[in-house]
Amino acid sequence: MKDLIKKILKEEAEVKEMGISMNKLRASQPKNYLVKSLEARERTAELKKHLKKITKKCNALYYDITTDLKKMKWQDVILYEESGFFYFTLPKKIVDKMFQLCEYFNELEVNHSLNGLDSAEKVKQMCSDYNKYIYTPHIYLYLDYPRNRTHFPKGLPKSLLGYNLGVKIYRKILNMTKFMQSHNNASPDAQELYRKLMDMTDINAVVYTDSVLLIEDGVPKQDVINILTESLYEYYQRKPSRKLILNRTVVVSSKLLKLIGENNFLHMLYDLFYYAKKEDRDAFEGLGYKIKGHKEDDNNDYGNGF
Repeated sequence: MKDLIKKILKEEAEVKEMGISMNKLRASQPKNYLVKSLEARERTAELKKHLKKITKKCNALYYDITTDLKKMKWQDVILYEESGFFYFTLPKKIVDKMFQLCEYFNELEVNHSLNGLDSAEKVKQMCSDYNKYIYTPHIYLYLDYPRNRTHFPKGLPKSLLGYNLGVKIYRKILNMTKFMQSHNNASPDAQELYRKLMDMTDINAVVYTDSVLLIEDGVPKQDVINILTESLYEYYQRKPSRKLILNRTVVVSSKLLKLIGENNFLHMLYDLFYYAKKEDRDAFEGLGYKIKGHKEDDNNDYGNGF
């Protein structure tokens, strides 16, 4: 114990020799600690205040985006063509809001401050989808040429479901292609989509027992007749022994029937029934829509990798 006391006294003496008072040094330590502690508290308070503002902005942005998606019209759909595919992207104002939303979300996530978000998981999913599919557009479709059957291999990302975007995208494609013939083995989802399109007043429809032909409103009469002729011819190729009967095995929208004339349509049903027995060619030749970069194969189809 004596040795320890001597050692402490010696160290104090050495400090005094350097012109420093041990008492002053001891007095200064609590003061410095309190200053640093106060500064740390102020920084923490400022950060909390900042994160609270970011949380409110994040909630408001997510609400705005979902509202914009619900109100989005099919005319607002953006499709650009590349290498035989349609690539879908959202209007710029929505994309810009998603970018800002993800900036806010990333800051909150880094600071472990997601509790204040109204829908943290949904925002997280939207930001994930934004990075994977929207920032660099990677939502794509292709057409079965020449019937313009539309294929959506991977569908929409999870955060874009529930806003009727699939119907709006198909409506936009129909506007570009002028007609669309469904497959006789269409999936339930595809059938439901076609039903929704048929309910639109600006779309003409020809409904068979196993498929649907949609024609854009406003297409010239002769073009409508050409499209309808090929559709009926294809049906009779598939079912050569079944003569179509108006309003029983084939239903035509009233606007379309008025354009063509009911008697003319009945003659088409009769003439094409016998014409199809003699002819052996592919239906819709030269009528299909070719996406830029599309290359035909031996089966008049493309995008077979999906």
